[in-house]
Amino acid sequence: MNAEELLTLKVRLLTQGAAVPEDVSGARRGGAGPVGARYFVLPNGRPVGVPLRRGDAATRFNSAPLTPTDDPMVWVYDGRYRLRAVPRPKFYDLKTADGVPYFKIALLHGSETLATTAYQQCRYWTRGAQCKFCTIPTSLNAGDTILEKTPEQLAEVVQAAEAEGVIRNILITTGTPDSEDVGIGRLIRLVTAIRRVSDLPIGVQFEPPQDLNLIDELAAAGADAAGIHLETTDERIRRLICPGKYGYGPIDLYRRAWERAVSVFGRGNASTFILHGLGEDSSLTLEGIRQIAEAGVLPVVTPFRPASGSQLADSTPSYLSDMSETIHFYKRVGEILRDEGLNPDRTRAGCHKCGGCTPIQEAFDWAASQ
Repeated sequence: MNAEELLTLKVRLLTQGAAVPEDVSGARRGGAGPVGARYFVLPNGRPVGVPLRRGDAATRFNSAPLTPTDDPMVWVYDGRYRLRAVPRPKFYDLKTADGVPYFKIALLHGSETLATTAYQQCRYWTRGAQCKFCTIPTSLNAGDTILEKTPEQLAEVVQAAEAEGVIRNILITTGTPDSEDVGIGRLIRLVTAIRRVSDLPIGVQFEPPQDLNLIDELAAAGADAAGIHLETTDERIRRLICPGKYGYGPIDLYRRAWERAVSVFGRGNASTFILHGLGEDSSLTLEGIRQIAEAGVLPVVTPFRPASGSQLADSTPSYLSDMSETIHFYKRVGEILRDEGLNPDRTRAGCHKCGGCTPIQEAFDWAASQ
């Protein structure tokens, strides 16, 4: 497959998802990021988290069928694309010294990223001001995880996953606690514990702190990259969709935090999520993405995915109205990344190193091939 075919395939999988038989399971039910998907590997060797849909949802999203073959690891999408399923890691069957199953501490995201949510709650949920796409407490309420991961627990899981040979980088995100450090102190303790047992790259994600020196402390502890997520460059949408974060952090605070993160971690190793499909203005969004990239921050542009348990569970993303325009949008994103020399593959850590929820690597590859 050429670069344009791969980009189109991944965008279709991430936006339209796949129609599957009723007995197919394995999708993550809740958490801080996009849920309701199962990981597969594309023909280019990179992972994709495919939203699994049935019935009316599959019809609404125009989901092409994803069908199993005689080989349980090989599935066929839309009758012609062979996808390889990411196998369940063996370390999921182990428990920590204090009796917690490893899969409740950290999960394999994509095909080589170990990801965890340090604190599985958020101050905005307690105030009724949560991001409307968020499902961070859902997995906690379902018993699939625990509220807070200790440094000892996470270090133990890292060792097991690395020994199994299934991870090449680590990602730690967090819900925002009601504290001045926005949870960064907790992240520092986790990073410090991991650094005692592993040299793998570590990406951390947090809201921009008022005290920017905390970003320096994260780097000193051993973090390699930082994600500080604006969610959208359309301020009208940000105010509507992220009321708590909008009230806490004006765009200037994000810019100052990004600048500090770039100075500490280097170009491309500071990143920010930009969600696509919330009804945002495309031209405004692309201009914002360009400005972010010019500052050396990697925009991790990701299709918004309605998730059960969120306030937008029954919404229809705006990208579904015109798939050709959606492909065009991601091509423009790829051109921005190419022009600014921000190849996601050359960064050290972050959500984009998993790549399961974003097509920016394929968009970059397409732009670089032109």
